[in-house]
This record gives sequence, C-alpha cells and structure tokens, in this order.
Amino acid sequence: MPDITHSIDIVIPSYRLEKDYILRIIRLSKPEKWVFKYYIVVDNPNVIVDEEIARLAASGDITLLINPVNLGASTSRNKGLEAGSGEWILFLDDDIKADERLLHNYVHAITKWPDEIGFIGLVKLPPPPTAFARALIINGSMMIFGIAEEAESFAWGATANTMVKREAVGAIRFSTDYPKSGGGEDVDFFLNVRDSNGGKDYKTLKEAVVYHPWWNEGRPSFKRSFRYGVGNSYLGQFLPKYTYYDFPNTPEALFLMLLAFPIVIFIAPVYLGSWGQLFIGFGLVEVIATLFQAAKRKAPLSAAVAYYVVRLKLAYETGLLWGNIARFRFAGIGARFEYKGRKHGNGFFQFNTYKIVKWVLYALFIYGVFL
Repeated sequence: MPDITHSIDIVIPSYRLEKDYILRIIRLSKPEKWVFKYYIVVDNPNVIVDEEIARLAASGDITLLINPVNLGASTSRNKGLEAGSGEWILFLDDDIKADERLLHNYVHAITKWPDEIGFIGLVKLPPPPTAFARALIINGSMMIFGIAEEAESFAWGATANTMVKREAVGAIRFSTDYPKSGGGEDVDFFLNVRDSNGGKDYKTLKEAVVYHPWWNEGRPSFKRSFRYGVGNSYLGQFLPKYTYYDFPNTPEALFLMLLAFPIVIFIAPVYLGSWGQLFIGFGLVEVIATLFQAAKRKAPLSAAVAYYVVRLKLAYETGLLWGNIARFRFAGIGARFEYKGRKHGNGFFQFNTYKIVKWVLYALFIYGVFL
C-alpha cells in the first residue's frame, strides 16, 4: 500500500441528494498517494437516500450527515468542514458535473503552489438556452463562476468549486447570521479566511473545471436575485471595512420618496402632481440607464433580454433594500459592498457610465418637472 502523503476533504451540502450527480462526484478519478474523504450533508430530514449512496455510507466510503431539520447552507457546510480533518477542503455543489481530471488538477496545484491559502476553480455554464439566461450573463450575476478565466487571483470564490487550506481556515466558519436560504455567507467566509492570512487572494485555477446546469432550465425567476440581494445586505454590516456609500439606487430612491410623501402633503401640496411624475420618471430613468450600460458592454440585446436585464437588476436592488429595512437597518440604505475585497478610497461614491447617465437624466427630469 503506497504511503499516504496528503488528504483532501470534499464537502457537499445537498437538499435533493440526486444520485446521478452525487455518484459521479464520488467516482471521480483520484491521484495516488492522496486520501479523499467525502462529507455529504443533507439539509432535508425527509430525503429518500438512494440504495447505492446508503451502501457507500454504511461501508465508510463516504460520510453521510442528514440534518434533523432544515438548517441552511452555512450550518451544513460547517458540519461537513468540522467532520473532517483533511489538510485541504474542497467545496462543491450537489448539482454539478465535474471534469474527470478535477481532483488531479487540484492536487497538481497544491504540489506546485503549496503556500497558497486556496484555489478558485472554474464553473462552466452551458450556452444560455433562453433570453432570461442571456440576461443573467449580461447583468453580471454569473461573474464569479468564470472568474478563474478572467483573473490570476481573486478575493473569494463560488462554493460550487473552491478549495481552501484547513490551516488557513482555522476557527473561521460560515456565518449563520445570514439568511438560511443563502446569499452573502460565501463571500463573508472566504474574505474572512483571506483577511486572517494577510489579505492574500486565492489563486484561480481554470484547469479545475466543473459544469453547472442552468437553474430551472433557464426559465424566468427573480426569486434568486431578490434572495441574493437580501443576503448581501448583511455584507456591509458584518464586513464594514469593504463598505462605501453611494447614490441611492432606484428602489432606495423610490422608498425615500414614499417616506417624504407625507411631508409634501402638509408642506407643499401643490407639488403632489409633480411628485407622482417624479415617481414614474425615476423608474423610466432606471430602464434607460441600465440599457445604456448594457449597450456600452456591446451585449446583444433583444427586447426580451433587455426586459430581463432591467427586471433582474431591480429584483436584486429591491432585495438589498428589503434586507435592510426589514431589520430596521436604515443606515444600510445607500451602502454598497466592494466585492473585490478592496477598501474604497474615501468611503463614498464610485462613478461609472451607468451612474453618470442615470444622474444626468435624473437632473434633467427634475428640472423638466419643477421648472
């Protein structure tokens, strides 16, 4: 029997425990002289365990942990992380198909760059099958999936395919202060690990590939964008050093206008009609500015794609607003999180084409309404 030199824990939180996905991951080709242990944490007490998965668990080939109640993604990943003791921890999603050489490529990277705190693998999506899926690509929602092809290193990675060194993780865990449904907790975890190791980014590894399907076959759904907005509203609160303040986005601006409405009624009722025009106009400005930004990126925009691009942006920003006001964190209105993990210079404002166009249009619209 060959000498054991290194070990990797593979942590997979799952709700569905679909055998076609899980068994493929378990059967991946493995380099010699390395130990791989699987920790599959099922966040569904009513799950029906496939016979083959049950046999693997009974024989000790995998560790299968079934939560007594739905505990959420953070707690499930923490349970898998704490159950093992491997030198490295590979986080995978339960609905990916991994390249057959995935583990070989990670082992090669560890051998070549042993001092890295972790590696961000590549998550590939199929070509977008619908206008909604194309809109998800255009609006940047899937950016982190492909970051391994865009940068040599980055501040955090998708838990669908990212590896970290256990020594670098230490006592850090996925925070359970974020919503159970997910959103923000992965960014929080990887940034905290990075910051506890001198701020060193994770090395990207485009050779370590997994393939992720489109959710719901690319059919329109805005719940995920809204949910991510709610979850990400916590990032500025828990990681304030990466937070800055910006002009209100459209849902925030409309919310502030609603708050000011009673004041207008009592102090300047003559402007009520104009106030209503502004309310409608701000929404139109958002549409124009968002499409201008997409066009600047030379994104192919059909009418359907343009519609979904705007809806997705508003869904995310509405979730961000709701996440703050639902817990009475009004200081979070206008707060933005710097997702590259860099401290913003003066703590205020970042300009880009979208914002310039938007606020010029705002100014023109206000001028036209009141003057």
